[in-house]
Amino acid sequence: MTRAVLQIAAWCAAFWLALWLHAQQTRDPRERMRFAWALGVGALLARAGHALFWGEPHNVAEPSAAFSVLFFPLGVLWLTPHAAAFASLPLALAVARLGCIAAGCCRGAAGEPLPLFEVSAWVAVHLALARSDPERIPERFAFAFGGLRLAEAPWRPPVGAVATPELVALAWIAVGAWLRARRLRESVTNGKRFPHASPTPRGAS
Repeated sequence: MTRAVLQIAAWCAAFWLALWLHAQQTRDPRERMRFAWALGVGALLARAGHALFWGEPHNVAEPSAAFSVLFFPLGVLWLTPHAAAFASLPLALAVARLGCIAAGCCRGAAGEPLPLFEVSAWVAVHLALARSDPERIPERFAFAFGGLRLAEAPWRPPVGAVATPELVALAWIAVGAWLRARRLRESVTNGKRFPHASPTPRGAS
């Protein structure tokens, strides 16, 4: 019972931390509300994703059912795919994983402390994104999110389900590639629309 309480407390702390981090980057109340909705939708998708992995759709509505974090950022991708939103997720994901450490869950097949590895990795991703160009944050988050899950694959227990976590991780990497391609395409389009002014003779303006 104590472990479950600690895990729920970590999830709640992660939720409010994400909201606080996002509020530090945007003052638009509508955007803040949209981000809060995105977190809620992400939590629902994470519940549905776990049921998909384990082939247990009837457990989606069970209060004690688990979550699959691989589906959580879909809410942000769908509702508010902006730099401020994605930059607010890594540290919150690290805090959420502290709950897994307290509960003793999400370990590797042989008991490897994967949540501890994820906490360290997400802190590193948070620091890296903080130094990134805002335009590149969404794609870099997607690359890190999928790559981190693939890096854990050798130690994760296999799941016999409709889809596998590795396929979803690859899908996130594909999302990162799509976000990068879209950014580059928009950059080229904006460059054609607003070309740099040519210098005039003798420095006249």
